[in-house]
Amino acid sequence: MDKAMRFVSVFRFLSIATITTISLCNGNLGVPCKQNERQALLMFKQDLKDPSNRLLSWVGEGDCCNWTGVVCDNLTSHVRELHLGNYYSDEYLNYSLYRKLFGWQVGVANMTRLKVVNLRWNIIWGTIPQRLYTCSNLESLSLYLNLLRGEILSSIGNLTAIVNLDLSANQIEGKMPNSLGNLCKLTVLDLSRNYFNGSVSEMESLKLSTNDFSGPLSDQLGNFRHLCLLALLSNSISGPIPVTLGNLSFQEEASISENHFNRTLPKTTGQLKMVTAAYVKRIAGRL
Repeated sequence: MDKAMRFVSVFRFLSIATITTISLCNGNLGVPCKQNERQALLMFKQDLKDPSNRLLSWVGEGDCCNWTGVVCDNLTSHVRELHLGNYYSDEYLNYSLYRKLFGWQVGVANMTRLKVVNLRWNIIWGTIPQRLYTCSNLESLSLYLNLLRGEILSSIGNLTAIVNLDLSANQIEGKMPNSLGNLCKLTVLDLSRNYFNGSVSEMESLKLSTNDFSGPLSDQLGNFRHLCLLALLSNSISGPIPVTLGNLSFQEEASISENHFNRTLPKTTGQLKMVTAAYVKRIAGRL
């Protein structure tokens, strides 16, 4: 076989291998989604108002792995991710979690293989259904900018696989349950712009701005060595700024202004290398 023929053979092999690889990455090996999970998604859709027809593909006996916003596992065809976040103001989904809780309890929350649920920036209102707290494989949950109310139940501690939890910009109230301490894989927690109260109690990002937290900051906050973003502005936190806060080197931001800290500014705060100057100025102006 001359060089030209060998080159063509190798090229054909690489072409077939590339196509096969792309198919394995983007498809589900020709295996349709699980029937019970397709039905669960259709049940969830029943209680949705979809004025922009974003879920037009969610019909009949089709393969739900090809539906808008649905991502399936390539090998098992189980629904793995649900991306229905709204990034355009006129494409919201309207869903009432008060209405029988049907779609969640019999639908989405029953899909135990779910790892990602993104329903950000819609008009979802009501309380977070207890059944959602049983999704023990869930790694990312975003319900940002909806109309959720009520309290976070202690059973949130069952979400032991959760890494990213964003419940910001809702109307959730009450105290933060101690069971949040069970979420040992949690690295990003955003509960800002709600109505939480009580005292502030490890992670890389902690956003609790614009709530009703009160009482002093715990000295244990300085033990969170990996914390690179701390946002506590616009609460009612009082007492001294913990000396241990100076042990942290924030890589992104530390915002603790618009609270009721006393007039003691610990010397260790000078060790904060990445605190935004504007925030330091605001704090210092109150002292």
